[in-house]
Amino acid sequence: MVLFVQGWIIYPDRCNPVSIRIYQWASGFASLHVPKYTVQIINEAWHTKGVYDVQIGCPAFASTTLVDPMVLRRTDLANCLLKNGSIIRPGEVITFDYSNLLPYPFIVLNIKCLY
Repeated sequence: MVLFVQGWIIYPDRCNPVSIRIYQWASGFASLHVPKYTVQIINEAWHTKGVYDVQIGCPAFASTTLVDPMVLRRTDLANCLLKNGSIIRPGEVITFDYSNLLPYPFIVLNIKCLY
């Protein structure tokens, strides 16, 4: 299946969520000594012009510090949308911090690619 959207050719069957890498590590403490974690999400889909509508599994995600909703926004109890669904270019790195007692197991559920 091939779609044509706003000058882009889209091949949804060739997109692979493993092209998006998620790294996270402990990065200090927020208020009241709640652990803080830094998350880096990297688009390694080098064969594309970008990815969009990146959906991240984030079950029960909560943070004692605000995460910019233009970077990571919950769409329901178990899912989040990265960068408000907009295009993430190859090699682009998205970073945010959150704080919670334990780290969350973020996983990429679905992406759409631009070719």
